[in-house]
Amino acid sequence: MGAALPAPEEVRAEFDRLRAQDAEAAVAYLHDLGTSSGYIDEAAVARTIRWTAGSPYGELEITINRSKPEKDPRAIAAAARNAGTSAPAGPGIPRCDLCWENEGFPGAPGRLPKPGLRIAAIELGGERWGLQFSPYAYFDEHCIALSAEHRPMKIDLSCLARLLDFADLFPFYFVGSNADLPIVGGSILSHDHLQGGRHTFPLMRVPIEREVPLAGLPQVRCGVVRWPASTLRLRSCDRDALARAAARILETWQDFSFEPCGIVAHDADGRHNTLNPIVHREGSDYVMHLVLRNNRADAERPGGVFHPGAELHHIKKENIGLIEIMGLAILPPRLARELPQVQRELADAARAGRTPQEAEARLRAHEDAAPHAAWAAAILARRAAELAREPHGGAIGPILRDEVARAFAAILETAGVFKRDPAGQAGWKAFLRILC
Repeated sequence: MGAALPAPEEVRAEFDRLRAQDAEAAVAYLHDLGTSSGYIDEAAVARTIRWTAGSPYGELEITINRSKPEKDPRAIAAAARNAGTSAPAGPGIPRCDLCWENEGFPGAPGRLPKPGLRIAAIELGGERWGLQFSPYAYFDEHCIALSAEHRPMKIDLSCLARLLDFADLFPFYFVGSNADLPIVGGSILSHDHLQGGRHTFPLMRVPIEREVPLAGLPQVRCGVVRWPASTLRLRSCDRDALARAAARILETWQDFSFEPCGIVAHDADGRHNTLNPIVHREGSDYVMHLVLRNNRADAERPGGVFHPGAELHHIKKENIGLIEIMGLAILPPRLARELPQVQRELADAARAGRTPQEAEARLRAHEDAAPHAAWAAAILARRAAELAREPHGGAIGPILRDEVARAFAAILETAGVFKRDPAGQAGWKAFLRILC
């Protein structure tokens, strides 16, 4: 770690003093502590591979984050199940990576030390919450608001109110929540938290494709967003009216079923419908996106009806959480090693005139490239002439970057509960009929 830090209570006092004058100065102070201490590893952040690419839904943002470990969705689900019952691993050891006890934690077997972590205290929904910055820094000033209490994630009316409180405290940041169920939730479901920061996501830039008038709420503009994941956008300068509109949507969605789309709200396994709620400010307006999520699994799709199938796991098998549902892919670090090998083989195959079948066989012989073999062969079949013209080398070239973005768009499409097909349009119609 880098520079020594003030004690936690000193940091909280200084943050409060600054926030009373200027909230931006307060968060800048907290962020600077994270970088100067080394908790936010700027060198690791700089190693993240980033690019943008077009899609049918506008420009998507792709990152390969080389500092964040890839998590197994089954481990995430198990941690969520144990959230309310598991005891700390030992004296002084936090229950999870988001507990306040991580502040200055010296480390333990299997747990990283966090001497550079500092948490500011804020109030959300009348409760004591903390504000810290993420060491992974997926985007500028990536911050986390975390409950002072170790309790599971829960999307409810209180969560919606806390999001709006956060937007009032820090109107220059977006804020959102992961869904609160396995498969569609984020990587930590065991501790109630929000994520925010200074970033405009692809979801926030796409247009409304259908206005949805909400009866009794003329102060709120509502519409279906042109996005692969099924999303409603609310806009109003009236915070209370916006909260009522969001509550109506949440309550309607929680009990909505539509079997032609595979949507079942409740069954013997429990509830399945939840949301990703996201808020940002635009001048005097509050803008809220509500992404409809369902975590049901069946025998045909044990990983989730609305989760990427095995054919996409070579790119992404983790849960599709808050950040990705907004159009910023956080892809696993292994791709920084694997995709250059795919790039080399595709370029060589195109120049040598190999068939897709020959290229696939060669790819399967390489440990790093083997998971991508069928996908890469299909790319060669479609784009051999373009690949032959690409500069030779081991970097991830423009065509492969474009194809990774295409795969990410397909991943987002799997998350959509109402697909962009006749059944999906019928599902939207049925849901909006009840909502409005």
